[in-house]
Amino acid sequence: MRRYLAAAGIVGFDSALLTFAHPAPVRPWLLPVWALVVAALLALSQRRPALAFAAALLPALVTGGAGTLLPYTAFRAGRGARGTPAALCSAVVLFIGVQLFRAPNPTAVIITAVVLALLPLLVGAYLAQQDRQRAALAAHERLRIARDMHDALGHRLSLMSVQAAALEVAELPAPQQEAVRRLAESARSAAGELHDVLGGLRAPSAGLAAVEDLVTRARTAGVPVELTVSPAPREVPEGVAAVAYRLVQEGLTNGCKHAPGAPLSVRLEWQDDALLLSVVNPVPPGRPPARGRGLLGLMERAELVGGLAGHAVTDGQFRLWAVFPPAVPEPAIAEPAFVRLALAGIMFGLVPLSLLVGVAG
Repeated sequence: MRRYLAAAGIVGFDSALLTFAHPAPVRPWLLPVWALVVAALLALSQRRPALAFAAALLPALVTGGAGTLLPYTAFRAGRGARGTPAALCSAVVLFIGVQLFRAPNPTAVIITAVVLALLPLLVGAYLAQQDRQRAALAAHERLRIARDMHDALGHRLSLMSVQAAALEVAELPAPQQEAVRRLAESARSAAGELHDVLGGLRAPSAGLAAVEDLVTRARTAGVPVELTVSPAPREVPEGVAAVAYRLVQEGLTNGCKHAPGAPLSVRLEWQDDALLLSVVNPVPPGRPPARGRGLLGLMERAELVGGLAGHAVTDGQFRLWAVFPPAVPEPAIAEPAFVRLALAGIMFGLVPLSLLVGVAG
């Protein structure tokens, strides 16, 4: 909702600038055309930010760059760039060169292009680089935690499992044998859960293609699984892909455990603002599914990436489902949030407003 409100604000503000701040009279039919152009470029910037910025330079030749469309698309192009956006900076230089041939005041042209195009582009690229550095630090910290957990807990759980297995085959009275059996199962379960946690910390998901590989391996093992992906798949953040993989893995495991030999169904459904995922298996008569710790853990992990997960039984079918957003919400950090708010106010508010009242233009 906020994205649409921001787009409407940019369209309205740029139309007002074209009407009141443009030096030449504007024909009435040009305003709706201009609004459509701005809206189309804003929509394009959601999918192809670099292309939208390059295209926004063309109408900026008519208005001299005044408005919020150019800095907005420049900022988004910088955020989506990997490293220094040299090609986009070259496009800004070319834009300045064309403007210099048409404008009597070279200084104003250079200042306007730098403030409205080059500065937002470089700021976006800088913030994208900071995000990548934070992601790299987080990955390094995950590996450190995985190593510490493996060294501190893995060895002891392995010894506990070995000792419990040795007691299982020992000649003990029946009550003690039952207690040892439960102890051995708990030790093996704890070792398996620790292995799953360490695997998630060490190896980032390879994307939703890993879900398809998981289904393929299940079919190879003889599990009847039907995979439906509708419509064409898109990339999702690494955290969402990892949770989606674990959800499908848990769903297939539970289906094979509680309904062996029954057909399973995995569905990935893409919508404009969400990814819907479900794993369905029939419920055997007289065996209601239990709510285990694995399902609770998946629900918690889905919430950490901004999603929602759950399970239900309807019409004799057990359904494990999840809804994931297109982007993972970042934790709120005071200083970067303040810096970004200040930069947004300067680039998208103060500068265009000054152009509107004639201070800078």
